[in-house]
Amino acid sequence: MFDMEQSIAEWRRQMLTNGIKTLEVLDELEAHLREDLARQMSSGLSAEQAFGAAVQRLGQVGSLKREFAKVGGNGWPLLRKLKRIFVWAVVPSPSLDTFTAGARQTLELARIEAPRLNHNFIGTEHVLLALLTMEKGIVPSLLRKMNVDRIGLRKRIEEWVSTFPSEKATGHLPYTPRVKKSLRLAAKEAKACNQACVGAEFIFLGLLQEGDGVAGRVLRNFGLSSETTRLEILRELKETG
Repeated sequence: MFDMEQSIAEWRRQMLTNGIKTLEVLDELEAHLREDLARQMSSGLSAEQAFGAAVQRLGQVGSLKREFAKVGGNGWPLLRKLKRIFVWAVVPSPSLDTFTAGARQTLELARIEAPRLNHNFIGTEHVLLALLTMEKGIVPSLLRKMNVDRIGLRKRIEEWVSTFPSEKATGHLPYTPRVKKSLRLAAKEAKACNQACVGAEFIFLGLLQEGDGVAGRVLRNFGLSSETTRLEILRELKETG
């Protein structure tokens, strides 16, 4: 018979064994885990099913450690950042039915970029690298108008992620919480701009708005801002519409 408390205790031991040593961080993660468990069980899942789903959504040890490495810091400053990250971990991504063919292709290309870099997850960096492969459309036009060096941008991303642990990519690669948040922001921006579908340009804007991921940080380092980018996207949509 499934024992919830024993399973949570074993989950904590795995986290400790594999490098999540700060007790404040571990307690915070457990709190998110229990909140998600309660939501899942109230929707009709068994305790065992809810536990498996919650652990998968929150992330395995490797992906959590990478998120910690991205935000840096320790103790309570890190926990404040984690709250912004993991509030999105239990929120499903928007339906891709509302995404354009170009946007869906971008996400598929991100699935190629991740294993190329020996990552077993899809992060904001992989999505941005996928966007940089586009030769036509609003995103490459936007970058040209804003004088962004695409080759330099790609090089900077790859330099940044070269410090991340390498792990063999197997099976279905999960989106990180930051990617989920970026996609929801993209859908929100498309709606605000009166667009029926979410285009690749809104994924780009979502990555920039998310801000704390590799993509958002690198884009800001190259001088891009959410406000200016949104205005340029609206101009492009008007010109192509």
